[in-house]
Amino acid sequence: MKKIIVPIDFSETSLSALKTGIVIANKLNAELRIVYVDPTGRHARGFEILDDDNKSDAQKLLDNLLLENRQAYYVSGGKMDYKIRSGIVADEIIGQSKYDDAAMIVMGSHGVSGITKSWIGGNAYRVICNAPCPVLVIREDMKYDSNFGRIVVPIEMNKSSRYKIPVVGGVCKLFKAKVTLIGIRRSGIASILQRITNNIHQVEKFLTSYGIEVAKTTVISGNDANEKFLEAVQCEDADMITLDVTNMGNFFMDRFQPFLISLVNNAKCPVLAIPIKA
Repeated sequence: MKKIIVPIDFSETSLSALKTGIVIANKLNAELRIVYVDPTGRHARGFEILDDDNKSDAQKLLDNLLLENRQAYYVSGGKMDYKIRSGIVADEIIGQSKYDDAAMIVMGSHGVSGITKSWIGGNAYRVICNAPCPVLVIREDMKYDSNFGRIVVPIEMNKSSRYKIPVVGGVCKLFKAKVTLIGIRRSGIASILQRITNNIHQVEKFLTSYGIEVAKTTVISGNDANEKFLEAVQCEDADMITLDVTNMGNFFMDRFQPFLISLVNNAKCPVLAIPIKA
């Protein structure tokens, strides 16, 4: 049975991610595993740990967390459990997802303001850029429908922009979602616009052949394309953005993916980062 991984540090953000992870596990008919790595941050009210080295406290909180969410998880024959690991947080999350051959990681991020006090935010980028499976990133301030009925897909000129589409198609089929394809043109060169337009047409043809409704296609241009894209996503009232992430197997590569960082920090809905091998 497939497995969804949800990292928990007992922050409000990670608890929100757990709720969405359960929804996805139910839809996917998957098991769900909570992964907890040495707490170092501010916890939600009622989840405080006085002694960070006292694992028995963490186990009690995790047991309570399972009990509180047991009814929400209803996969027949499925299992929701937790795993406590020690070590470097991002390494441990990635390691557990590899060990479990996870279908997806659902995790929180604190965006631009508050990534220093809780490990879930500070390690989100490293997990996204090195995970072996798609990572759905959620911030506490996001407003979205967890049934994910409206999905936005950015399309750029490079071929890797299309490599994520089979995964996107699977997600859209799972949630019966409508898709908006938004081309991103950062240069005024005419040939680049043509390549982006061709990519959009190919993606649209692929998705519609699998019975997925493409509600809209458009192209945005300019040096401020990132900001325009975020505005377009908000106008579409999207529930999810999908994004291909070049997986270099290098924890420093998150510094060189500014579009990803911009989306994770500023998007108003969850971002599904799909790993693409370089």
